[in-house]
Amino acid sequence: MKRALAWGIGALALTGLAIPASAADLGARPITKAPPAPVPVVYNWTSCYLGVNGGGKWADFRQDAFVVTGINGFPFDTVVGNDNETGGVFGGQVGCQWQFGGGWVLGIEGDFDGTSLKRTFVAGPNAFNPFAPGDTIELKNDWQASVRGRLGYAWDRWMIYATGGVAFANLKATVGLVATPVNPAVFFSTDQTKTGWTVGGGFAYAITDNLDLGVEYRFSQFDFSNDLGSVTGIFPAGFTINPRLDTQEVTARLNWHFNFFGPPVAARY
Repeated sequence: MKRALAWGIGALALTGLAIPASAADLGARPITKAPPAPVPVVYNWTSCYLGVNGGGKWADFRQDAFVVTGINGFPFDTVVGNDNETGGVFGGQVGCQWQFGGGWVLGIEGDFDGTSLKRTFVAGPNAFNPFAPGDTIELKNDWQASVRGRLGYAWDRWMIYATGGVAFANLKATVGLVATPVNPAVFFSTDQTKTGWTVGGGFAYAITDNLDLGVEYRFSQFDFSNDLGSVTGIFPAGFTINPRLDTQEVTARLNWHFNFFGPPVAARY
């Protein structure tokens, strides 16, 4: 009996010693940590790009500044149904831009677009010498171009921007004088490229890392001074017109980005 009791007490003592040792072994095991959360990223608009654009264009030809041999604003009326002051516009653009300070985007862009804008002015029944009823002046704009700065702000893949700079346009003026008892019919023309200004804004969305789609609005203004020369027997002192051309346009734009300056995404600022 005494021997059994001694064996029981010894077993309990050994068990008590084993429990702390096991607990110590458990505490020495390494603690597994959760993997770090991924760093959020946003789209980076820093790049150079090449693209196409197309849309609609509206023109306003101002005829009240025509000057002919000292006559300012001769009696011309717009011919109904013979104007093309609205039309399509299609072309391309190239530019570079840099994203800084978080979401600000600064860039420069050049574009060239073909147009089909035209307006014809016809002398009315009260035309006075040296004009006759039916005499015409046709103004036509075939292309426009610009070099502009851009300043925008981006929210990840969305960007809004303002743009403005110098613009270029051609204006072809064609004069047609009807035959009269004293003068034959005469046609002559001149084509001039003029510098003006343009301003507008738009927005863009990066649909992939290298491709963005956007919409842009712009207003442009040009003042011309066309000297068409003298016409013997009709305008011996010379024929000059000074029209003004104002245009507005809304275009859809598609750009392919060349990310020469790094990956198209960056750590969140």
